[in-house]
Amino acid sequence: MGCSTVKYSLKESYTRLNSDNYCILSTKEFGNIQYKDINTNGIPILIIHGITGGYDQGLITGKGVLPDNRRTISISRFGYLKSDMPADSSPKNQCMAFKYLLDTLKIDKVVLLAASAGGTIALKFALMYPDRVSGIILIGSGYPDTKKPKGPLGPPSFIYNDNLFEYMLNNMQGTMLGMFGISSNEYKNGSQNDKQGVDELFNSILPINPKKRGILNDENITNPDMIINYKDYPIEDIRAPVLILHAKNDPMAKYDTMIEASKRFSNVIIKEYELGGHILYGHNEETKESVENFLQKIEKE
Repeated sequence: MGCSTVKYSLKESYTRLNSDNYCILSTKEFGNIQYKDINTNGIPILIIHGITGGYDQGLITGKGVLPDNRRTISISRFGYLKSDMPADSSPKNQCMAFKYLLDTLKIDKVVLLAASAGGTIALKFALMYPDRVSGIILIGSGYPDTKKPKGPLGPPSFIYNDNLFEYMLNNMQGTMLGMFGISSNEYKNGSQNDKQGVDELFNSILPINPKKRGILNDENITNPDMIINYKDYPIEDIRAPVLILHAKNDPMAKYDTMIEASKRFSNVIIKEYELGGHILYGHNEETKESVENFLQKIEKE
């Protein structure tokens, strides 16, 4: 079962990243910030990737949910790929780095599009810089919670071995899909575009080694922050409109936590799915429609 016709290659992944036309902003405060700025249409959308991501995975997320040709800025967060890890790797400092980049690009306001662990940064940014945020789109995101987790807030340790992870992608695709909450029946019944999206996502996870510092930072700093520093996330103060996209069977970002947190937003739309797992598998078209309607409403206001 799985994407048996696809070959996930560590060598090809490195080649893809090294040949891509990304940008590096060198700063004194935050070190290097890696990003890619594409297209020119509409209000700018700042993509904040999840754990195991990078600017490239952010663009794949955007491709899956955004209408074509929207201006998109996708950034590698601290410790991911070519972005440095400053001494202060807190969500607060990450948001300051994002603002620095937006100032450099002369972008006044953005829509934040955050997936998974990127949700912490999106919410913190909206609280720190409310005048810079036109809207927030959260996909399989985490939320402030008073309940302490029972286990680690990151992926299993085996993924830190590039060669082992490459083997798993190529020989244990069913297990990999299950980790994202996608069953064999869901995968089988998905469209070709759905399956291609999974292939692109899995390909973007490799290589792991250039992301290891970022993943560990997410596990130990970013992901626990909305629990340890719960009072620093008064999300009821966020006035920008929020669109939440979440599957009830998401195994990584719990649906019940999302529902409780959503009650605190002053302006929120929830688009929920019975199935789809962490990446909303099988819902490309309806998700794009929901996002486009959300963006058009913001642009009219």
